[in-house]
Amino acid sequence: MKNRAFGQIMDDAENPGFFKILRPADLSSEIMRGIPLNFIKSISDEEFSHKMVLKVSWGSSWPIKICRNPSFYFMEKKGWDQFLSDNGLGNNEFLTFTHQGNMCFSVDIYQIDGKELLIPRRSATIASSSGRNKREQRKNIYEDVKKEEEIESWSESSYTGLKTAESTRRRQRLSLSYKKAEETETSNKKKRMMEMESICNDSEDDNVSLVPEFTLTIKKSYLFFLGIPKMFEELHMPTEATMFKIHDPEGKRSWDVMYKFTGSQSRFCAGWIRLAKELGLVVGDVCTFTLIKPTEMLVKVSK
Repeated sequence: MKNRAFGQIMDDAENPGFFKILRPADLSSEIMRGIPLNFIKSISDEEFSHKMVLKVSWGSSWPIKICRNPSFYFMEKKGWDQFLSDNGLGNNEFLTFTHQGNMCFSVDIYQIDGKELLIPRRSATIASSSGRNKREQRKNIYEDVKKEEEIESWSESSYTGLKTAESTRRRQRLSLSYKKAEETETSNKKKRMMEMESICNDSEDDNVSLVPEFTLTIKKSYLFFLGIPKMFEELHMPTEATMFKIHDPEGKRSWDVMYKFTGSQSRFCAGWIRLAKELGLVVGDVCTFTLIKPTEMLVKVSK
């Protein structure tokens, strides 16, 4: 069942839940922190409370208060922001929230490439640690900066020539680094163009079909959304959000699925869960998608 404000509720009679896509532009808005009203209604009065607990696969958990405005329920900003910060989230990750009872939720995190996050990110661990030791770090940073200023002041007055030479060497190293980076970028662009030309001129045999298509093996995250291969996206897909019609091979059924274009990885999202459910997709199935019109595809499933 779809909730227009917050996305879709996951239909599961035993463990109901909902999901979110963390868009960087509105990470902390009430809409992003919102809890679908239909989901709230599915929780009994005995179980419901104004505090929920989010628990991730590696065992960490975060208690978050639940607030309410006249229209809907939402998570308190302070607890939500702490959860995002501690896990280094905010780059279009896909999160599922599954209710385990007594307002405890298991949270599965899928990165933008579709891979599930099963261990904490190193940067997130560091950020969390720094948050806990913020006062101590501020003090250390202040002392370090003060020492550096004293040393720099002494160096400028006593060793002007040495500092100038070191500055020159530093500029030379930076210049060399920029040059190497530009050469690498040029090489990557040439390689990418060769790959694109290879796909376009895939075969010289007139009997081989040149209809655009791609094949994917279904992973767990693909049951909720489907990332489009980057090369196929650049060659054949639109550069804006577009509604696609996807047909089964026999032409008896079709589904309207929203294609969301992003700068990192575009995907099929709204409408995709229904397609996956009605096609009976499971992890391990092989799906081939054939582009038959600019906004229409055929999907063939091999079990």
